[in-house]
Amino acid sequence: MTAPVFEDVTIPRDSVPPVTDVEYPCEVCGNEAGPYVGRGRKPKYCPDHKRTVVAKRSTAPRATGTNDTLARQATEALCQINGFLTIGAMFAGMPATAGAIAGAEDGFREQTYTALLTDPDLCRSILKAGVKSGKIALVISYLMFGAAVVPTAALELKAKKEAREALKAQQESEQS
Repeated sequence: MTAPVFEDVTIPRDSVPPVTDVEYPCEVCGNEAGPYVGRGRKPKYCPDHKRTVVAKRSTAPRATGTNDTLARQATEALCQINGFLTIGAMFAGMPATAGAIAGAEDGFREQTYTALLTDPDLCRSILKAGVKSGKIALVISYLMFGAAVVPTAALELKAKKEAREALKAQQESEQS
């Protein structure tokens, strides 16, 4: 009798993955990621692998939301009006008054914000008035820009004119 011949036969594995009852598997471990109620994003991680965000709290509580936004916007609108007053005082030849207005700006800003934080209706009315004065604010901004640039340009033009006159006088003296 001859010795039996054994062939190395490997059994092919099933190519279909095993069926599980996990509807939304965790991307890390494959366990159930959590219930999905049809709103928002589908869960990707199970409670064990879900990142927990620890909120960092500042020392002072912070106001957020609509009241905060409205109060900040209204405060900026009122501070812009103060800027107009400062420029008006400068044009009227009252630099000390303009300096006093500018110096009181920080305190005014803080107190106004605190006062407006509790009254969103007042903030809205201030902002409505501010929208109407936007064109005026743009004109005043250009006036401020001009007030800062024109004196320097005038000095440069005067210096150039004097240099031309000096050069002309020098050339005339050399010709005679």
